[in-house]
Amino acid sequence: MRRPTTQPSRFVIALTAAIVVVLVVHLTQFPGSVPDFERASNGGTLLDADTEFTADDVYTRLDGYGEAGRKNYAFRNVTVDVLLPLSVFPFLFLLARKAVTPAPVDRRTRAAIFALPVAYVLFDLVENSIVLTLLADYPARLNRPAEWLPYATIAKRAATLLAILVPLTMLASASIRRSGRLTAGRLQ
Repeated sequence: MRRPTTQPSRFVIALTAAIVVVLVVHLTQFPGSVPDFERASNGGTLLDADTEFTADDVYTRLDGYGEAGRKNYAFRNVTVDVLLPLSVFPFLFLLARKAVTPAPVDRRTRAAIFALPVAYVLFDLVENSIVLTLLADYPARLNRPAEWLPYATIAKRAATLLAILVPLTMLASASIRRSGRLTAGRLQ
């Protein structure tokens, strides 16, 4: 008798896709990748990798990228840095769904948990928009957007961490409760 073939779940597929995209973008050389930007900018660091909190510091970094680095950064922000959050979003959304489906949480809490992956994507796109605005007007200075940039980055990072940690905490808590019930059932 043949065993039915099991296909990977959407969650596993989304997790695998997110990991692959993140690794490819950060470790391989192709137009728009992190190594490609570092090459084009003579070792520059992306503005969201190491945040600067003054407009002067942002513009010092933009100056240091050189023309080729700035062009590469702009290309990256309309291609790879749009694909990246959109490829991670399904995993974060399915992780949230996996956590809230069995959980006894009210509608507001459930909505807040589902909002975290959306917030991550939105703040990433806001961050990209600010960088593109700065690059489009370079060498003219736009101090206000340059000052907003680190806050968009911090909000993106916070949303990312919360979109991962809140569901994982919920899943771990549910697993501990189940384990406790199973242990208590065996002791009776």
